[in-house]
Amino acid sequence: MTPATDIHLILNNFWGYQSFRPFQEEIINSVVKGDDTFAVLPTGGGKSLCFQVPALTLPGTCLVISPLIALMRDQIDQLRKRNVPAAGLYSGQHADEALLVMENFVNEAYKLLYISPERLHSERFKAYLRNAKLSFLAVDEAHCISQWGYDFRPLYLKIKSVRDIFPDLPIMALTASATPTVQKDIQDKLGLKSTHIFKGSFLRPNLSFSGFELENKGAKLIDILKAVPGCAVLYVQSRKNASTWATWLIHNGFVADYYHAGLSPKDRERKQKNWINNKTRILVATNAFGMGIDKGDVRLVVHLDAPTQPEAYYQEAGRAGRDTKKAYAVALFGRQELAEARRRIEQHYPTATQLRNIYEKTGIYLKLAYGSGEMTSFDFELEQFCKTFSLHPSTTYQTLKKLENAGYLLLSEAFLQPSRLHFTVSQSVMYDAQVRNPKTEEIIKALLRLYGGELYSDFLEIKESEVATILKTSLEAVKETLNALTLQNLVLYQPQQNTPQITFLTPRLESKNLQLDTSLLEQLKQNELDRLNTIEQYLLLQNGCRSAFLAAYFGEANPPECGICDLCAARKKKNQPQGLTHYKSLIVNKLTSPISSKDLEDSFKPAEREEVRKVIGFLLAEEILTLNTKQQLMLVKTDHPN
Repeated sequence: MTPATDIHLILNNFWGYQSFRPFQEEIINSVVKGDDTFAVLPTGGGKSLCFQVPALTLPGTCLVISPLIALMRDQIDQLRKRNVPAAGLYSGQHADEALLVMENFVNEAYKLLYISPERLHSERFKAYLRNAKLSFLAVDEAHCISQWGYDFRPLYLKIKSVRDIFPDLPIMALTASATPTVQKDIQDKLGLKSTHIFKGSFLRPNLSFSGFELENKGAKLIDILKAVPGCAVLYVQSRKNASTWATWLIHNGFVADYYHAGLSPKDRERKQKNWINNKTRILVATNAFGMGIDKGDVRLVVHLDAPTQPEAYYQEAGRAGRDTKKAYAVALFGRQELAEARRRIEQHYPTATQLRNIYEKTGIYLKLAYGSGEMTSFDFELEQFCKTFSLHPSTTYQTLKKLENAGYLLLSEAFLQPSRLHFTVSQSVMYDAQVRNPKTEEIIKALLRLYGGELYSDFLEIKESEVATILKTSLEAVKETLNALTLQNLVLYQPQQNTPQITFLTPRLESKNLQLDTSLLEQLKQNELDRLNTIEQYLLLQNGCRSAFLAAYFGEANPPECGICDLCAARKKKNQPQGLTHYKSLIVNKLTSPISSKDLEDSFKPAEREEVRKVIGFLLAEEILTLNTKQQLMLVKTDHPN
């Protein structure tokens, strides 16, 4: 059976799809043949399938590098629901779970192992890695490896070390948004050899981009929401703005809600589910929302605060219209917002003294001794840390992120880690424990009934409420029993958590010994300012085409005008025939059957025919009319005749 046949069977058997999206099949075949492969596929292009399908085709385990724990966990959960063996290693994970995952990895228990890049700092992980059988290495969000990119993460520079262990291992790099400079840097930094490069178009023919500079955003927003029916996401910069705008929309008669990382896991799950199921039409959200959300029928994305990066804006706007039907991406902005963004960038790059000061205070706060803490994660509430030392939260957060750029710390955002459980003893030992204690027997049988024997070999997500329902007892009673079984070393129970974490990537140093590359920080600041200048040019664009502007930024040569952005639409309106409104409906009504242009013109009065000719030409250009093989005029068939 040929690889091409294999991948189609896999696509159908595991995902239920009959065919691949553009470029997917070519990318997958490149990886299956063992070639280094670089894929630049815009948001919604189906990047994850490009490594998940060949992982099931090839022998060994695909090692996936991903910077976002929440997205990583979501993909693992989705794969397991499809009976694809997958697992993850990331900061904040219980040491026993990480150890079990690494042992299973070496024993080829997984087809895909997702790891966060800091794992490549760990000598323990690398010891296991040397004994593993890999199929290929997939680097997701590959733009993170480039300091010229919008989301540079120095930890990504460690990825190339995998090739030191496996010189012939094929590498796949994937990104949704990278300029030509960043694309070249990705290839250089990963050491890609004889690379097959695949680039999807950044033009979205069904997505209309618009930008409006105005004072009263509320009035314009209501007009837009009334004009564009269907599901919408409104992006804002702060949590406060999310709740404020959602409340305002509700007061104006819309079904709306808000979403941000500060909500409880239960609230986030409920709000997201209501939006996905179209119970909530409008979700006002910070950029914490959207990654991994595959909802095709989003008709509208509005940025209520001025975006500051072309890459992030393109990704967020691109969540509209993935079903290929007409959708809208609108930015509402004021010049003051752009000036404020420039001021924030200037402030967010601390001095070496500030970096050393925050690093020292972090070690004190965590009670971490000098020389200890390497690759150790701690729960870390930024607000409490700032209160302890009378620090400004925003400035402190940015300083910690710059220490991350310097390779000393890793600050992980809060993400939902569901409750997890693993049986740490053999079946015979567990049986003896059940015989000795009826209460133990009850809960073990309930767990096996719900989650199966895989509990003996792996950590599985559990819902204590499901166990409580079977046992006809309370949620607290179940948690209490599971904690007791953990103390007896029969199981390892990790209750649900949703706390941000900080990981020391190196042993804690005396702050005076930090090696800080201030020139790199200055370059990163300039990169941010350059991207802000680009998005400002986009927002203030008066001529040309917004879609073409974005495509050109990402390296697309001579992109055509989209014809549907606000600038293209205004130009069309300006150039449309004066008699369009009057004659369009008359022409459409006459086209009950194909007719030649001359016969159609002759059906009007002689004085009208010149204007009718212009209108026909305009309707042909707009593809409202078309010509058949006999050069007769016909109406273009559409799903939306009105």
